[in-house]
Amino acid sequence: MAELTSASTLVIGAGIAGVAIAHALATRGHDGVVIVDERAPLSLTSAVSTECYRDWWPGPDGAMTGLMTRSIDILEDLADESSNVFNMNRRGYLFATADERRIAEWERGAEQIAAHGGGPLRKHENGSGAYVPSPPRGVDRGLHGADLITDRALIARRFPYLSPETVAVLHARRCGWLSAHGLGTYLLEEARARGAALVRARVGEIETASGRIAAVRVDDRRVPVERVVVAAGPHTRDIAALAGLDLPIELEPHQKVAFHDTLGAIPRDAPFLIWSDPQRIPWSDEERAELARSGAEELARRRCCRRARTAGPRAKATPS
Repeated sequence: MAELTSASTLVIGAGIAGVAIAHALATRGHDGVVIVDERAPLSLTSAVSTECYRDWWPGPDGAMTGLMTRSIDILEDLADESSNVFNMNRRGYLFATADERRIAEWERGAEQIAAHGGGPLRKHENGSGAYVPSPPRGVDRGLHGADLITDRALIARRFPYLSPETVAVLHARRCGWLSAHGLGTYLLEEARARGAALVRARVGEIETASGRIAAVRVDDRRVPVERVVVAAGPHTRDIAALAGLDLPIELEPHQKVAFHDTLGAIPRDAPFLIWSDPQRIPWSDEERAELARSGAEELARRRCCRRARTAGPRAKATPS
C-alpha cells in the first residue's frame, strides 16, 4: 500500500464497469486514475455475465436504442484497434415463435426501432427477398435492422435446429456477444499503459467534507482523493453508504447455466436463440410446494438484509 498516497480519481471496483471507466479516463489524458478492489479484476459478476449485446429495444422511448447504438459503435472501434482480441461477433438475436399473432407484435417493435435509427425491417415471405446469414466470427458492420422471415421453407433451411412448429423468426442483426473477460483485460492493460494503477485492497471508509469527497480509507491508509467513482456492482449500495448516501438499489439475482451439447443439437455458429412464446413446465405438486417454500425463504432473507442495511453499522463494505 505504500505506493498509494493519493489519487485524482479513485474507481472502486475492478469489474467490467470499473476498468471501462478507468480506460476512458486514462486514454483521454486524465492523470492519477486508480482502481481499487480486494478481489482479482473481473472476478465477481463480470466473470458470469451473459456477454451479449443488442440494439433491439422496442418501445416508444428511443433512449435504450440510442444508448446501445453508441455503445456498439465503441465496442466495434475497440474490436478494430485490438484485432478483436475479445472475439466480438454479430450473429444477431434470433426470436422464434409458433404463434402467428407474434408477427404483428414484432412488426410494431421494428417500426419503433427504425424510427429511433435502429435500421430497417426486411420481410421474407414466400421466397421474397434475399436473406443474408450472419458470419460466425467477426463483425460485419453492414448488418443492421432486422429480418422477419415467415417463409417456413426458408426457416427450415437456414435454422433446421428449430422446432418444426416455428411459423416465423425475427433476426435482429446488430446484436451478438463477446468475451467480457477478454474485453476487460484489454481495457485494463490499455489503461495501465497510460498511467492508471490497480491496487488490491479493501475500501473501509469514505470521508467527506463540505459535501465533497475528501479521502478514502484503503486498508489501513487514509488516501486523499479528488473524485470517487463507485463501480462496485452488487456492493454499490454498501459502498455509497460509506459516503452517507442511501441509494435505492435492489439486487435481482440471475442464474447462468452452461451444459455440454453432447448431441450437437445447436450448431456452434448459431445466433443467440430466444423462443418468444410462453412455456408451461409440468411441475408436480411436490415440486410446486418446494418452489413456494424456497421462494418464501428467499423473500424473508431479502427483507432481513434490507433491515440490517438500514439499522446496522456501515463502517465496512466490500468493493466489487
